[in-house]
Amino acid sequence: MILDTHMHTAEYSPDSFLPIAEAVARAREMGIDGLCVTDHDTLGAREVAAEWRRNFDFPLFLGVEVLTTKGDVVCFGLDEAPPPASLTPEELMARVAACGGCATAAHPFRDNNRGLEDLIGTLPGLHGVECFNGSTDPAANLRALELARASGRALLGAADAHWRERVGLFVTEFADELRDERDLIRAVRAGRCRPLAWDGAKFTDAEAFCRAHLAG
Repeated sequence: MILDTHMHTAEYSPDSFLPIAEAVARAREMGIDGLCVTDHDTLGAREVAAEWRRNFDFPLFLGVEVLTTKGDVVCFGLDEAPPPASLTPEELMARVAACGGCATAAHPFRDNNRGLEDLIGTLPGLHGVECFNGSTDPAANLRALELARASGRALLGAADAHWRERVGLFVTEFADELRDERDLIRAVRAGRCRPLAWDGAKFTDAEAFCRAHLAG
C-alpha cells in the first residue's frame, strides 16, 4: 500500500495552496493508495476527517507536523497538538509514547533550519525518518538515509506537499494494508515500509532515483 505520509492542506496550514480535494485527485491520478494529512502544529482536520473520507471515498490518515525546539517531527496518535516550539524533541517523544503513537523526523537535513539533523541517530523514542522529502535536495536526503539506516529507524519517503504538483514526489510503500491510524502506527513502529520516488511516470526506488539524479 502506497501512502504519501506528509502533506499540508490549504484548509488547515496557512502556507499551503493545496485543498484536500485537489490532493486526493492528484493522488488518484498517480496511483497512490492513501494520504496522510499532517498540517503544521494542528489537528484541526480531525473534526472533518470522517466527512472527507466519506465524501472522497479515499483513505486519509490524520497526523500532525510538530515544530519542536530543534526541528519538525511528524506524529501520529497524539491526543492534541502542542503549541509550536513549546517542547524539546525528548519531551515530544515522551508525549507520543504516552499516547501510543509514532514519531518520524521530517526532512532532517533540509536547509530551512527545521530538521533534527544528527539528532535522528540518537533520539530515544523516534520511530522513523523521512529520508526522502520532496522539498529537500538529493544529497541531504541521502545523508538522512545513511544515518537512519545506521540507527535502525523505519525508512520513509514523503512529498511534504503544499501544492498539487508536489503531491507524491516521494511516498512510502507499506507491506500491509492499513485501515486506520492505529495500523499505520504499528507499521511504522515495526519498520514494515520503504521509500519510493516518482520518476514522472511511475514509482521507483528512492535511493537509486536520488543517486542517479546526483550522477546525472
